[in-house]
Amino acid sequence: MPFETIDILHLGPLHLRTWGLMVGLGLFAGAAISARLAPRRGVGADRIWSLTLVTALSGLLGARVLWALQPALIERTLENPLIALQVWDGGLTFVGGLIGATIGGAVYLRRAGVPLFRTLDVVAPGFGVGLAIGRIGCYLTGLHPGKPTSLPWGIDYLGAIRHPIPLYEAALGLALAGLAFWLLRRVESHGLVGLLTAAAYLGSRALLDLLRATNGTEGADPRLVADLTLTQGVALVMVPLLVVLIVLESTLSRVPVRAEYEG
Repeated sequence: MPFETIDILHLGPLHLRTWGLMVGLGLFAGAAISARLAPRRGVGADRIWSLTLVTALSGLLGARVLWALQPALIERTLENPLIALQVWDGGLTFVGGLIGATIGGAVYLRRAGVPLFRTLDVVAPGFGVGLAIGRIGCYLTGLHPGKPTSLPWGIDYLGAIRHPIPLYEAALGLALAGLAFWLLRRVESHGLVGLLTAAAYLGSRALLDLLRATNGTEGADPRLVADLTLTQGVALVMVPLLVVLIVLESTLSRVPVRAEYEG
């Protein structure tokens, strides 16, 4: 189907960058959902809003730093390390943002005395919804072109009919949100919902990256080693670790809590 990018949205006197607007909307929608769910798991809604601010800033920094440390760019970054901090100059990676947000969020929760794993649970559905909205912004602006395809929903872009990768990931976000909502109603153990959502995202995203355009295509996502994307490289390390944590959490949640010893 025909496809045209929409980089700027003109709303009367306002001229808004489409990608930034959609990412901002996704962040707000995800935070609002998580804040509404938080009290049910013993987490204050105000903590979720504070966490959102912290993760937005740390995620932006992480997205830029990992972008600047890619093999194709690391030599230039070592010559001028400030490039890694110039977030306004374009060049971000989602997985870098995810890592930065995770680290920044964990530090904030620890210092604020907020239970980490309970917070992970309520953040999971908000993450899925936010991801879906943000990836619509990627689609509208032509980011992350896919490989050529003969499927009927392929988009005519960069001289070929291609997989609409951002739409695939938007659908993945909605599926993850649905999974998280479903699990929250059925799982009592703290942290399991968040860990399962994280593992499902990284594993699914690694598979979706097989459909992304390779080097040589304008706007193609860079490769880390050989033909692996950054996310695939991170997933190879993190998914097995998350699976181990899921098994441990599932096992511990089945161990009965012993009553306090009464001597």
